Amino acid sequence: MVRHAFISALSDFFLIAVLGILKHFCPDAYETLRQDKEEMLDHNPNTFYPNEASVFSAATMELGGAHFNIRDPRGDLRDLEPAGWNILTALGRYRAIHGGHVIFWQLGLVIQFPPGSSILLPAGVVNYSFVKVDPTETRFSLLQWSGGGVRRFLDNGRRMDMEFAAKASPNEHAGREHRRNLAHEIAIDSFPHVSTFKDSRISFPYPGVNPPNATQ
Repeated sequence: MVRHAFISALSDFFLIAVLGILKHFCPDAYETLRQDKEEMLDHNPNTFYPNEASVFSAATMELGGAHFNIRDPRGDLRDLEPAGWNILTALGRYRAIHGGHVIFWQLGLVIQFPPGSSILLPAGVVNYSFVKVDPTETRFSLLQWSGGGVRRFLDNGRRMDMEFAAKASPNEHAGREHRRNLAHEIAIDSFPHVSTFKDSRISFPYPGVNPPNATQ
């Protein structure tokens, strides 16, 4: 479904803008995703990416109804990674003033989210859900993301967890444990600071493609 011509064109449209924002404000996270994709394709040229232009390894279509993204706050923070950003795009036909808002529970925020809107969010650490729309209206969403399994596979030296556990040397085990202990700090450090937004100009990642007035 994610390779359908309409979905592909739609994700291309939003990737042009949102990936440019990610690259500008979270360069370390963007570069990690880009390098991961390059290494995965080097390991296996047939590795499936939903969109060839994207650095995200997965995409999920949410087709309406109740939708929640909940992470257990007691979960292992060592599983967080610096590239844990997602692109969430709202689709459908609904009156955004009455419904379809995004609720960010830990932040205590409710944000109006009209159809066609996109937002970058660290979905691995932020719980969110949507306000219901009227029964006569429709709301969908497209989430583009990268699973932690890709990062673990590469961090394991291109090995699955079970193979790494069975064959890795003591030094390799110690090195991975050290990196996991630092993962939370690395994830936080990759978040943009308020100062990043001052006098900033966005450089879009695709040559010759700049929305009007994007750098004005």
